[in-house]
Amino acid sequence: MNTKILELLKLIEENPALEIMPMVATECVGGDDYSSWSAEWGRAEVDEYYTSDERIYFKSTDYDELIDQYFDNLDPNLNIEDGEYDECAKAYDEEWEWVKAIVVHIEAQ
Repeated sequence: MNTKILELLKLIEENPALEIMPMVATECVGGDDYSSWSAEWGRAEVDEYYTSDERIYFKSTDYDELIDQYFDNLDPNLNIEDGEYDECAKAYDEEWEWVKAIVVHIEAQ
């Protein structure tokens, strides 16, 4: 059996309460009139995700981008000292509703 599928099965066994979230690469979906496309199993991992109005963010890869967006949107008149950035970011992080899941990457063949 494919090692990627075996790894997925192992993660499911170790984390039976977690949802499984398939993430399909854009290269898998053609712009044609067909209703199905062929793809292959990619890696599987346990991660946390946050869904905003615009997209899905993964803690393992997108966390710094979320923090940067937060600071970019702050009032420029606020006087935040360099040492206070981490505390501000931590407070903002608590507002995001992170969901732990088994993320399965579906990749183009």
